[in-house]
Amino acid sequence: MKLFNIFSLGVLMACAFSSCEMKKELTSDLEESFEMGALELDVTVKQPVSNSRAESNVPTNDFPVVIQGTSEGIEDVKKEYNTVDGVPETIQVPVGNYNVSSHTPGELQKKMDAPYYAGNTDITVTKDIETVANVVCKMANSRIQVNYGDEFKTSFKSWTITVDDGSETALTFTNEDENPAPVYWLFGENVKSITVNITAITNDGNTVRDRRVFTKSDASENYEDVGDSFTGGDAIEINMGITESATGNVTGITIEANITFENHEDTVDIPTVDEDDSDESTEPTPTPDEGNVTLNLPADVTYSIEAGDAPASADAYIASEAGLDKIVVTIVAGNDAFQAILVDLTMDGQSFLSENGGVDLIDNSDFGNLVATVDSQAPTDGCKEYTFPIGAFFTFLNMTGATDPGKSHEFHITVTDKNGKEATGVFKVTINK
Repeated sequence: MKLFNIFSLGVLMACAFSSCEMKKELTSDLEESFEMGALELDVTVKQPVSNSRAESNVPTNDFPVVIQGTSEGIEDVKKEYNTVDGVPETIQVPVGNYNVSSHTPGELQKKMDAPYYAGNTDITVTKDIETVANVVCKMANSRIQVNYGDEFKTSFKSWTITVDDGSETALTFTNEDENPAPVYWLFGENVKSITVNITAITNDGNTVRDRRVFTKSDASENYEDVGDSFTGGDAIEINMGITESATGNVTGITIEANITFENHEDTVDIPTVDEDDSDESTEPTPTPDEGNVTLNLPADVTYSIEAGDAPASADAYIASEAGLDKIVVTIVAGNDAFQAILVDLTMDGQSFLSENGGVDLIDNSDFGNLVATVDSQAPTDGCKEYTFPIGAFFTFLNMTGATDPGKSHEFHITVTDKNGKEATGVFKVTINK
């Protein structure tokens, strides 16, 4: 049995050796059947302007190289080298067309800690002429840097920020790292806008939410060689700050974005758009997500009665392609005075108190009368989108004075569409003296 195993192993080794020799002979025969030419390789890195300011030249000696025949008859000619350093000074290949490629060692990933460079070039090798293949590797991913202002860091005890490019993966930042390093991000094709979502909790325990969109083509400066889509070499900076009332309370979050294009030195602003802003100068109302219920709430509000800094409006955008079936609102009072109002306040016989099931806004005539004061109306059965003007309740809230310490007025919203799908959310209003 042992002798048989040794014999079998010997046969396998002989076959493997024969296969390697046969492949070498076939390649050799292929090259001998063609006229030959010589190829020299030069691999360099072209850094984007934003990187070249701070970084020295990127070495390419460890970049892998592939030389692939592309013209008829030499498609099987392929030479691979683990590193540029391992490439001979002159490479003999059959005459014809080739694609020569090189890149940063390893595979390009969606999220990386460093730039990834890649490039390729097409060349034609001619008999008895030395052809130089100049491969210029450009940055394939984009740099995203999130910065927190000092006031932002001291005003919030926790936060979660996502940068969403519409792909299956979103980039997340949290308070666990107050000075995050740049992230090198691979954008897919035709990504023209990025959405920034934030949920933050103030030191007083109040939740603040915001959602902004910035679009590359909205940049304050545009160039003929710069397209509308985010591409490798772009450097994006997102700066987080706060807005305060006259009394020093946090009333909102500021999100500012700028970009440095690959081949231009100037850093230019990208105006951010609040998706919930109904002003005509901003982006149009977002399109409902196909198959899902959309509920976009405004950022939670904190204001002072004495300062008179209450927001002019607070709108929730609600939508479903299947049509809206129910929009049920329950309210939790932040003080006894507003609780007393809620006990007596009914709309079409329905109560906003949670123990009574809440008020369905769909085709609710009493609710329609209330929001008519802000030039709105009640949603209708089966409508596909509705903007809920929560600010219409501010009159009631102001009448009841400041909320109790540690409390807020809470608007709990549950949306159900005609397919039975739901979305829920909570909007909070905190009022100081």
